Formats: sequence, C-alpha cells, structure tokens
Amino acid sequence: MLHNNRETSANHHRITFRNLLGEQEYPLLLELNISSRLADHNPEPITVEAIAHVLANMDGLTQEQGVIIASLDGTPVGYSRLGWYSSSCDTRLYFQISFLKEEYRLCDLWPVIVTENERRLRAFSAELPPVSECYFQAWASDRQKDWMAALESTGYRVVRRFNNMLYQHDDAPTKPEPAGLEIHPVLPEHMHKVWEAQKEMNAGLFENVAEDWLEEKYPAWLANPENNPRFWQVAWDGDQLAGMVLARIDEKENENRQHKRGYTEHIYVRPQWRRRGLASALIARSLQVLHEQGITQAELGVDSENESAAFRLYESLGYKTYSVDTWFRKAMDR
Repeated sequence: MLHNNRETSANHHRITFRNLLGEQEYPLLLELNISSRLADHNPEPITVEAIAHVLANMDGLTQEQGVIIASLDGTPVGYSRLGWYSSSCDTRLYFQISFLKEEYRLCDLWPVIVTENERRLRAFSAELPPVSECYFQAWASDRQKDWMAALESTGYRVVRRFNNMLYQHDDAPTKPEPAGLEIHPVLPEHMHKVWEAQKEMNAGLFENVAEDWLEEKYPAWLANPENNPRFWQVAWDGDQLAGMVLARIDEKENENRQHKRGYTEHIYVRPQWRRRGLASALIARSLQVLHEQGITQAELGVDSENESAAFRLYESLGYKTYSVDTWFRKAMDR
C-alpha cells in the first residue's frame, strides 16, 4: 500500500505531499477544514470529533494511508481524503475529498492536488483485483465553486446531481394510510427485514456501495447508533415489509443549530405496494413524530433524475430545495 512523501512544483512554489501522521494532527485537519468551509461560505459546523469519527470508519485504508496533507513552501495549506468502493460487481470508484485554505486558491494549486491524489489512487487500484470499469470520483456542493472548477480543469465531468430538500413548517401534513396496510413499531425481530429492504432500495440507486450490504456487515449496521427504530415508520402487509421511512435525529449535531433538524431518510416503497399513497403517508407520519420531538426542520436528499418522480412528491408535501450536490467522474486509465 502506497505510503510516502512526494514533492513537486507549481508557479515556482515547492509543493509537498505527505501522509497523515496520526491523531495528533487532527487539530491541523480541523484548522484546514474550517478555513476551506469559510472560503465556500458553508455554514455547517465541523468539530475535531466529527473528523475523528469519519477517519475511524475508513474502509480498506488506514487514516494514515488515506489522508494526504498538501504543503506549500513548507506550510500546510490543505488536505485530501482518499478511498474506494464498488458501486456494482464490475464497477469500482476511487474517490477524493479535498479541502484547501482560501488564500491559496488562486495559485493553481488545487489541480496539482487532484493530480497527485489520482496518482495515489492508481497505486491503490494496482493492488486490488481488476474489474471492467474504474473511475475517479469526487463530489461538490453548489457552494464549492473553486473545487468544481479544479475538477473540471483536470478532466472530470458531471454525471449526476442531487437536491437537498428541507421541510420547515410549523405543523406536519396529514395523509391517510392505505387500506390493508399497518404501520406499527419496529421490534428487534423486524430489524433484519428492514436491513433487507434497505439493501434492496440501495441496489436500485444511481450509486450503491455494494460492500456495505454484504451479510457480514449486518452486525455493524445493527450496532450503528443512527439505526435507531424509535422514529422509524414502517408499513407491513401481514409479515411483509411494504414500505419505510427511517427518520432520525442527530442530537449532537443539533447542539450547534438554532433550528433543530431531523432527517427523513431511506424513503422506500416496494414495487407491489406503490401508487397507493403509502410513501406520502409514511413521510407525513415521520414529520409528525419529528415535530412532536421539537424538530422544526426535516431534511432529505433526492436524485434529480429519480425515475419514480420522488422529487415532485416531496415538493407536494412541502419540501423545498436548499442546495444541490454534484457528482463528478473521470475514467481511470489502468
């Protein structure tokens, strides 16, 4: 596995790249991350604890291997996080997430960082079993204009956009439950059926992390504190799971927010129960439960090309788009 320092140059500046040394450098990552967010006018807070959580859950790479710090003339100016996953059995995606301080964005440094990240990702690729399709991938919110420009200048092209939508009303909608279906609390013996439905849902998405849905990952999914059925709304037809909304509240995140926010996530109705108003009923129930907990905003994300017309459904319920995320890809030559 690649683990090294590297030096290059751009516009007469000495650029060096090195791997993260360990947890002792988390405060440095926080400083670089905050500076990058401020440059993008990103109001979302970030903490060293949040960075530590992300780096503790890197699949396939250690944080020392997958986090690369860029320095200009000896001064750390940004960092990137690298990784890979399979979106299907024959497609592997090698991604980079990058942060760069505002005062260094006008010296053509970001394209150099992108290129170095690609070099390292190719080295990771050489150590994995071959698949028929490999791509470099990156994401950007609509605030990250500089990052998007860096990606486009190095050959990345837009492959998808996702709308982040927010429901923020003083009350929650009321929708009737379809006849013949029952919404009741999720018990421990139901959890594996929820897992199976979520796996089925993800298999139909534009992008699916196939490794996350191996049966051996079920215990980790079950232990994930985000998978808390307290706020879930799941509809049943007898013992068959017909549809679900896995709503959640992140109490830690809300400590730093003026308006308390919840999430209406993993909205899914199985094909044989569609066109009966089940999705609307489940979302309405989720919003009511969140509202009872003092939540004034509810967020969800939707593929702008969603073939099930989910976007129009969410708009009809009162959700409005507040930002757009863009997915970029570039073919990897191996």
